[in-house]
Amino acid sequence: MQLDGKVIQEAILQLVDDYKFDPYQVIDIVKMGIRSAFRKDYADYKKAEIVVDIDEEGKILVYRQYDVVEEVEDDQLQIDLEQAQELRDDAEIGEQMLIDITPDELNFTRIGVQAAAQTIKQYLKGIERERFFEKFQHKQGELLRAKVIKSHSNTVVLDIEGVPVVLPSDGQIPKRIYEVGEDIFVFLKQISKDSTGITLDITQSSEEYIEAIIYKIVPEVEEGIVRLEKIARAPGIKTKVVVSSSDANVDPVGVMIGHKGDRINILLSLLDGEKVDYIEYSDDLETMVRACLRPADVQYFEMNGNKVRVTIPENQKAMAIGKGASNIKLAGRLCGTQIEII
Repeated sequence: MQLDGKVIQEAILQLVDDYKFDPYQVIDIVKMGIRSAFRKDYADYKKAEIVVDIDEEGKILVYRQYDVVEEVEDDQLQIDLEQAQELRDDAEIGEQMLIDITPDELNFTRIGVQAAAQTIKQYLKGIERERFFEKFQHKQGELLRAKVIKSHSNTVVLDIEGVPVVLPSDGQIPKRIYEVGEDIFVFLKQISKDSTGITLDITQSSEEYIEAIIYKIVPEVEEGIVRLEKIARAPGIKTKVVVSSSDANVDPVGVMIGHKGDRINILLSLLDGEKVDYIEYSDDLETMVRACLRPADVQYFEMNGNKVRVTIPENQKAMAIGKGASNIKLAGRLCGTQIEII
């Protein structure tokens, strides 16, 4: 395959249009691709340092680069001063000299073209990865808007700002049905980068997801008037949030619920049936235990070693324990102790 200026210019313009890259960046990538093809097809230069340039008309120029040295140890990469000065009078030790080796007709075999294409593809992917990383690295710890583009069994794929991202099964709300086309929010826990690519660790099932939503819908939390002391969650079943106020005139639970329940209803609408309890913080353990088990009525409370024992009316025990023991477990996590109903 023979490359001419028109072909090169068209290829560069197409890459700029397809990938929205800087034209100079694309030119450098194309140069590297041509260098790979040249070294593949021109056996005499396999070990040489090759430099490719492209002029304004798209003409390809190929140079062999030598280091000018006093004593040559590798004749593939080095040239002594005497030889260098035969080529250019002002050559000096330590400089890099370029010698034009452009063939009269630059032709590449199918294998050479494949080498060029592979090199270009690798560099384009690398730049895309860096662009992707830069796009999201400052969004760790934030809510991201996403659209469900695939949902089958436990596999959920989202479109996040034009990028397909998998929502892992442990990041999904249990038993929630994700409908293709629906808009959701996810919490970006972490973005990581390694040799295989870039990974967005996203979730809807963590306490951080709840916290991020609350910061969005309750200005008093963002302003520091109301504090989130602790969150305990059984995803898909119930979340309990302990709150406090820095202002004695502000009811933290009332602030969280909002006027006519508008704020808690927004939160509930994003949790697909999961229940939410707000509890006002107290540094008194008994007060906290009673509040965390409410509306069940704690009739008796005692400390027994490292656990708390409480008495609940028989007809309220199921409510105090909760689905799958979720309520009493969450209460124990918030209070920092095991709670036993007797």
